[in-house]
Amino acid sequence: MNTMRTLCTALIMAGLALGACTSHAPDGMYVIEGKLKNVPDSTVVRLFVDDGELFTNPKSDTVIGGRFTICDSIEGTAPRKMALMSDSKGFPNMWLEIWVQSGKYIKVTGEDCLLSLWNVESEVEEQRYANEFAALCPNERRQMLQWMAEEADLFRVEDLKALDWTVIDSLRRLHEPLMDTIQLVELKYMQEAPVTAVWLENMASYCSFLQHDPGYGHADLIRSLYGRMSEADKRTDVGQVITGYMNLPERVNVGDDMADGDLYDLEGNVRHLSEFGGRYILLDFWSSGCGPCIMSLPELEELTGLYRDKVAVVSISMDPKEAWKETVDDKKLTGNQWNELRKGNTGLAASYGVSGIPHYVMISPEGKVLDMWGGYGEGSLKAKLEELVK
Repeated sequence: MNTMRTLCTALIMAGLALGACTSHAPDGMYVIEGKLKNVPDSTVVRLFVDDGELFTNPKSDTVIGGRFTICDSIEGTAPRKMALMSDSKGFPNMWLEIWVQSGKYIKVTGEDCLLSLWNVESEVEEQRYANEFAALCPNERRQMLQWMAEEADLFRVEDLKALDWTVIDSLRRLHEPLMDTIQLVELKYMQEAPVTAVWLENMASYCSFLQHDPGYGHADLIRSLYGRMSEADKRTDVGQVITGYMNLPERVNVGDDMADGDLYDLEGNVRHLSEFGGRYILLDFWSSGCGPCIMSLPELEELTGLYRDKVAVVSISMDPKEAWKETVDDKKLTGNQWNELRKGNTGLAASYGVSGIPHYVMISPEGKVLDMWGGYGEGSLKAKLEELVK
């Protein structure tokens, strides 16, 4: 962090003025400078790359005197969406969308800890469109974020067993209707707003609800927006994700035949669940950014050995290729480490109704789905296998 601060300070001293959002960063770099009020010193803000699947490569700075600065190199000339966050006290579990680009300087100002209400100024065109979305329903957003910040603070305790779920549930009953109101306004705005990179990113986010929440109340409105996309839009990476959500596979339930599809091992070979016919199969949908997923790894490794002759454990990573391989290497994971290598949960994750991770599926030797469940606690997987494996 000290190296970053020194570098960023040098760039600013070379000509970046906080009051002039038309300033420029050097080619191949971007600079984000923040000026905040009512945000405590020592607050850490982190900037993540948002690749649609996982927030990666965090850069951070600590607020001192109401200011923070983040700068980094960036490849190519295309703008890239980032997410600015903080897990400090008083902050909701939300992020601020920031678009960065080579040679661009971004100015961020804010009046409090409700980070996603902070103002972003830059010459990056996509930021203007992102700001238009963020400006919708200002009163509802502020109230919602205040309640979400209260909820987030309740989770900032060492002993999660001491959580008061009555208070948490009451806060969710307050802020969830506001979230629904904001979503409906945004979706209606998308009926008329220009179809830009920002529009497509938001469309992909809303389309994911079709997989995570099949009963989502605005599903028909989401589907109607697909007709606004050109063929060129549909050929983009994000457009292909959207198309995948528009054509989700049939969901399987307990008692159904298992769903199968193309999966890839670490060497890039195509693999299928059918390879394990005649054995129980335990599917583990996970991500390196999921704390409970990482906590479960030792128990999964142990079970792989204990049930070697009866159960094939297949770990299906939800991470992008490089992040997946890096985690497997760092954690020295063994066994069947596979990945669908697709953006968006539109394949097996959709078939098995993955809405949160870790998500587990037990399949019988006859290829029938025996059980599906989510979440992890110490010993929970051992108990499940003792119950299901005969």
